[in-house]
Amino acid sequence: MPQLSIMAGGMMGTLGIAFFAATDYVTALFPLLFGVILAGSGGISIVRPSLNAATMHIAFMVSSISVLLGLGTALTGSWVTTTSLIEQVMMAAIGAGHVTAGYGAYLHGKPTSEGDVQTCGISDMDDSPAEVRSISDILGTPEERITPAAVFAIVTD
Repeated sequence: MPQLSIMAGGMMGTLGIAFFAATDYVTALFPLLFGVILAGSGGISIVRPSLNAATMHIAFMVSSISVLLGLGTALTGSWVTTTSLIEQVMMAAIGAGHVTAGYGAYLHGKPTSEGDVQTCGISDMDDSPAEVRSISDILGTPEERITPAAVFAIVTD
């Protein structure tokens, strides 16, 4: 989920910058703000696995707010131009995809009986403060990273 949060944050950031460049409205940068928080939460979760649960809760709260804000603005007609309506719907769609994936991860990791332990948000990795890991080591080999990068390029193109 941290990698998906970074990708969703990148998509929201790209959306905000693109629509700001197209419209010159400062309010078009709201997706950029949400994207920075999403990507930051994902990055912190990768670097400090002990903070995974807290940072993912922050990320999903931000995604939920982006869905509510995007759909609320789109449905109430408080948008100024058709371009801003499109941006709000796209922001809501990215946020909804992130929240849906997070709920799926929660269902996958939650205990099925009283004797089971929760696996969602728990890492087996040692989180010693002396160990400094780079994000490129955590994300995997180039072959494992190419698919999310290709999806990001296709969606934002």
